Amino acid sequence: MKLRFWHWLVLAVCVTVSVGLSYRNLRVAQGEHAFARLGCPACHLAGGAPSLAHVGSKYDRAALAEFIGNPETVYACRGHRSLNVGYLPMPRLAASGRDVVALSFYLSAQR
Repeated sequence: MKLRFWHWLVLAVCVTVSVGLSYRNLRVAQGEHAFARLGCPACHLAGGAPSLAHVGSKYDRAALAEFIGNPETVYACRGHRSLNVGYLPMPRLAASGRDVVALSFYLSAQR
């Protein structure tokens, strides 16, 4: 049976979506690993820092990456105020650029 153009088009779209989802899932998993490796749970899961349970609903991935990569810049733009009242400002992490991107994927998935 000869496939028509639209069959190929549907197949191409399905493959593209599947690859995109696989890439996103990989980056989320890498971010989860970086979250643990960089010691983030020591504050965020112990009550010393805000819960990140729904942070992905509040901020887009770019904003998360900017904050993770250089929190001092975000604080300076806010007049050196904490993003969450009652918590100390987040320190600058010893995170690579790759870690920052992976963490932004992981945190944006927290909805």
